[in-house]
Amino acid sequence: MKTIIDQPEMDEISFGQLRQNWRQQFAQRQIETAALDARLLLCAAAGLDQAQLISKERDLVPPEIVALMAQFGARRLAHEPVARILGRAEFYGLSFGVNKDTLVPRPETELLVDHAINLLPQGGNFIDLGTGTGCIAISILHERADISGVATDIATRALDMAAQNAASHGVEKRLALLAGSWFDPVPNGERFDLIVSNPPYIAQSERDLMNADALSFDPDAALFAEEEGMAAYIAILAVARTHLQPLGKLLFEIGFRQADQLEKAAKSAGATQVTFFKDLSGHNRVAQISW
Repeated sequence: MKTIIDQPEMDEISFGQLRQNWRQQFAQRQIETAALDARLLLCAAAGLDQAQLISKERDLVPPEIVALMAQFGARRLAHEPVARILGRAEFYGLSFGVNKDTLVPRPETELLVDHAINLLPQGGNFIDLGTGTGCIAISILHERADISGVATDIATRALDMAAQNAASHGVEKRLALLAGSWFDPVPNGERFDLIVSNPPYIAQSERDLMNADALSFDPDAALFAEEEGMAAYIAILAVARTHLQPLGKLLFEIGFRQADQLEKAAKSAGATQVTFFKDLSGHNRVAQISW
């Protein structure tokens, strides 16, 4: 596809014109967030915040920024998510680094954080299973200075990213990061007031329903689970009770079709109460489980 900006014009183009030209190119590729993406990528290429970018609308863009924006733009035209291009994503009002072994944090996961913050007792502790970027655990700790947490992940590069994110938000002293699958690296008998997890829960049969951007750039291991998306839930439920305080609870993020299956799995694991909370789209998104 021919770009809108021809090479000779690049030497004398303003910030406003450059942003607008890339917005048009993104829109031509049916990218729904074309205007936002053009603005975010140009801010990153120029090292400006959005207010500074507005103030420079009529200023000419230095050639090196034009060139960097061209690189960013080409990646976005190939439908690489903006968060992947920039290596950062916003979640719960904080900025998180992402890498190839982590999911890009999703807004719907903030509901899980909301409930975790409200459920944790004063001075309590929690564990985040399959932490990825650490966005869930770090957001909880950032909001609750009185608590401590543990986070596990099987991917060491994901844990490296989580460690960087924890340090950048000043919660690293209250977060222990352990390498391993679910509870495997946790000592027997260690108990928590709360278990939280956003595990892989998409069935392979649902692959065709997935957003193409996610399929191309998110790690499969963080998206898909066997047993029609239930494998991770079943594995966690099998031992969760042994790691909970007597009044402790388990919070899962779930897929919008999984409430019935999850409730059956929880009851099979001895749970006495399962409550679901809906997201802004009206879908069951968080399950609260107790024994």
